Amino acid sequence: MRKIEGVLCDLDGTLVDSEKYHLEAWNILAARGGDRPDGEWNLDCVGLPDRHTCEKARRLFPGLRKIPDPIKAKGDIFRELVARSGTALAFPGVGERLERLAAAGFRLAVGTNSLRRNTLATLEAAGLRAFFPAVVTLDSVANGKPAPDIYAAAAAETGLPPARCAVLEDSPAGIVSGKSAGCLVLGILNTWSADRLPGADRFFADTAGALDWLLEGAAEREGEP
Repeated sequence: MRKIEGVLCDLDGTLVDSEKYHLEAWNILAARGGDRPDGEWNLDCVGLPDRHTCEKARRLFPGLRKIPDPIKAKGDIFRELVARSGTALAFPGVGERLERLAAAGFRLAVGTNSLRRNTLATLEAAGLRAFFPAVVTLDSVANGKPAPDIYAAAAAETGLPPARCAVLEDSPAGIVSGKSAGCLVLGILNTWSADRLPGADRFFADTAGALDWLLEGAAEREGEP
């Protein structure tokens, strides 16, 4: 029987509805370089570090090559966008359930492929920062998702072994990361359908549903005879 005491949450697309702002930030930056981005060209980059998106953006939008540090410039735009959005960033019911998890004694951490400055700005804007004493970001580990480093480090920050932690994830790279770290992985269908998230232990239509499942102790009961 698996006793879950830690909850390790991905950020973009899991706790907060922010993927659209990542795309908008890149589009604004591309427009500054003289290009006209169209459509959701970054979908295959969801959940991956910004450097992957930057490489693709530079191929698609030649004007970006004139910008000395596009990742930094994109981050500046992104933080402005999330600050304007405020608490509406958080998916419905997430804040209330995180408060209940913390009160019930669960140890909470964020594990994200976003950079720390962007992560903290997003959590603050969404009103979720106080729930997470531990925040592990891309720039605090050797390898980002899909490598296990981020969730292994997030589990260590909670003081728990990975086997006693549940990971909440909406991306293929994050699912692989959580499983490789040895955690129970809950696939959240905010971004992709279940067939795009192979390897998750269970699926939930939204983040609130996954948090309710943990609050109800279902993870422990599932292993009972």
